[in-house]
Amino acid sequence: MNVNRWVDDRLAVLDDGNEWQPDASLARARLRYLDRQARIKRRWAWATAAAACLGLLAFVQPQACATPRGCFQRVSGKTASRPTETAPVAESTNPAPASVSAQTAKPQAVTPAPQTGAARSYKESGSPDAPIACEIYSDYECPSCAVFYRDTMPLLVAEYVQTGKVKLLHRDFPLAQHPYARLAARYANAAGQAGQYDKVVSRLFQTQDMWSTSGDIESQLAAVLAPAVMRTVRDTVAHDPRLDDTVAARSGDGRH
Repeated sequence: MNVNRWVDDRLAVLDDGNEWQPDASLARARLRYLDRQARIKRRWAWATAAAACLGLLAFVQPQACATPRGCFQRVSGKTASRPTETAPVAESTNPAPASVSAQTAKPQAVTPAPQTGAARSYKESGSPDAPIACEIYSDYECPSCAVFYRDTMPLLVAEYVQTGKVKLLHRDFPLAQHPYARLAARYANAAGQAGQYDKVVSRLFQTQDMWSTSGDIESQLAAVLAPAVMRTVRDTVAHDPRLDDTVAARSGDGRH
């Protein structure tokens, strides 16, 4: 085969191209179109990445008010003063969530996952053999923690804790701008020693708007605890010098 002749024959049948003229306006329009398409694709990519990150944070590392700026201190009229520090609250061991809403809407109940093995802390829930341990630092007077307990905790428990994938570890993290947060943690820990931790945590978050303005935590808990249990909790809060030990220790962990 004569390749040169073959090429010459093909070239001979082509138009000489003398009639073609460049169209600058058409070229610019085409470039603008391609640029718009590229920007749209980049925006969708960023939006998808942001949604994925938010979903991951919601279930893997929920932000339960670890940053004080996310909280605000509700004070009616005068500046709320910190109540007298009664005795500190000791840490017991039992399952515990981290935050529930204090709105009028009734929060969903969080059912702790079944536990196995030896006696555990009332602040732990889920299988002790779960491959992931999720530490949740929360403040009972923090509105963001209440929203987390109401909206995110039930999903976290149902999809990860009860299926044995994750175990939860509650950590007290009372913030300085919340005058009754430490007292609420003492009541919760005293209730944990009496085997009523989950019930008290849920009540604290449900009625947050009421006791956070006055510090009257006891009247709210008395509505859900039996009189004998309430007396035990009140006595523990007043006289147990160990109740603040874990609060102080976990607050230090949270700052690191």
